[in-house]
Amino acid sequence: MPAAIRTRLSLPLLAVALAASSAGFAQEAAPQAGWTPPIGPNPVFDTEPAAAPGHRLIVTDLNLGPDAVGEPHSHPWEEFLYVIEGQALVGLPGAEPLAVSPGETFVIPPRVVHTPKAGPEGVRAIVVRVHLADDPVTLP
Repeated sequence: MPAAIRTRLSLPLLAVALAASSAGFAQEAAPQAGWTPPIGPNPVFDTEPAAAPGHRLIVTDLNLGPDAVGEPHSHPWEEFLYVIEGQALVGLPGAEPLAVSPGETFVIPPRVVHTPKAGPEGVRAIVVRVHLADDPVTLP
């Protein structure tokens, strides 16, 4: 099984990366400070970047309540998680859930079944994936 990767990434660096990947695309107004999206996965981008024809950039603002647990699933490509608030508990096969705290990132390797879970205070995270244009977003 491929090893998962956990690092610390600054919010400004993530913002620059997202801005660079979306250059030239129409953008909605930025949310006001303190804005909280509805509970669940909230789509931010699902677009074909000019720098990667035939691919999709998928960005989601994930907001889960305290101790919320999702369904086990996988994706055809890596999933990049950046925690903004609370704590994500990432469950990978054969391992105890790993706590990912604000300011930390976690990379889930392709096709690895994982079960998302929020910590006791919930979690708010940005999830980024790049897929081939025709690939499904989630695998059973």
